[in-house]
Amino acid sequence: MAEKLLQHKHCMSCGKAVRTSEDFCSDECRDKHTGVLRRKRRQLLYLWIGAMVILVLAFFLTR
Repeated sequence: MAEKLLQHKHCMSCGKAVRTSEDFCSDECRDKHTGVLRRKRRQLLYLWIGAMVILVLAFFLTR
């Protein structure tokens, strides 16, 4: 027989069950998730800058 569960979501960082009004189970998880997002944004910025540098170099070297 299946047991009925209360409505819940999962922590965006560690996956533990949390109330539907919350996104994270603790401040530590919130900080950890924020750090991951910051690193991903920085990595994407470096990728775009690198692509632009390669594009500019390719443009000037083919002339």
